Amino acid sequence: KIEKKSSKDGAADYYETTFETPDGPQIVQSKSVVSTVPAHSLSDVLQPVMPESKEIFERVREEIDRIGVYYPPVAAVTVAYPKNSFKDVELPNGFGNLQDLPGFGSLNPRTEGVRTLGTLWSSSLFPGRTPPGYNLLLNYIGGSRDIGIANLSDDEIIKFVDNGCRQVLLKEDAPPPKLIGMKVWPTAIPQYELGHLPLIQELAKAESKLPGLWVCGNYRTGVAFPDCVTFGYEHAKVVKEYLDQQQNVDDTSAAKGTVKPSSAPKASTTPMMSTGTKKVPFYLTEKKTKTSQKQKVAAQ
Repeated sequence: KIEKKSSKDGAADYYETTFETPDGPQIVQSKSVVSTVPAHSLSDVLQPVMPESKEIFERVREEIDRIGVYYPPVAAVTVAYPKNSFKDVELPNGFGNLQDLPGFGSLNPRTEGVRTLGTLWSSSLFPGRTPPGYNLLLNYIGGSRDIGIANLSDDEIIKFVDNGCRQVLLKEDAPPPKLIGMKVWPTAIPQYELGHLPLIQELAKAESKLPGLWVCGNYRTGVAFPDCVTFGYEHAKVVKEYLDQQQNVDDTSAAKGTVKPSSAPKASTTPMMSTGTKKVPFYLTEKKTKTSQKQKVAAQ
């Protein structure tokens, strides 16, 4: 959870974020917080600092029969086949032979009757991932129009993926796939459905009341990997500018003698006997602590 608090003398406001970790609850105090928690898990996290969040993220959207932002299930299945089991055809426009998978991958329109959404040609994208004579395929299956995927067994999912590969890429006598890896994501990709924009506008309005808190994620900025990277890179500049401004204010106040050194909570790693909670403050002044890099990134 995220809470906003003030120092004992009231000279400074800060955020206190509580994390559940394998070692028990950890508390981090910071000038700013950037959250990338998925929308389906966010309302309780934000509610202490943003009361509007629960209504925003748990709203019943009657026009589309949804609650909040919808994340349908998707399975990611990586399989390998011998190169010579792929169709021996030359692709149009001089791309090359299909057995060499000369490209990024393929998408399957729903009209073609292939259950798999699409396939990344991983061995072409990342050379050295397979032994000579094999091709590696990462398949995505499920989504908002095929939510029944979440109720299938692993073997059933692999069977549908194999069927899709045979419909699109493989010869009829291709051998069974070699399963390399599989992961079913019950809540995978946020859907930008009817009514999504008003939700995001309300979130932006609530966020604007809380300087130093940024609520980010692919449900706001686009779900594609390039969109997420671009937004993260650009928004890091916004956060840095805010922190630089706060540091200038702190330096100016200290020079005028208006901020007492004691206004910052003292760093402590002593467990609180009642809950096992550890406090690890690291704001206002730089402190050497044992705070993990993951916690620092999450809080800053």
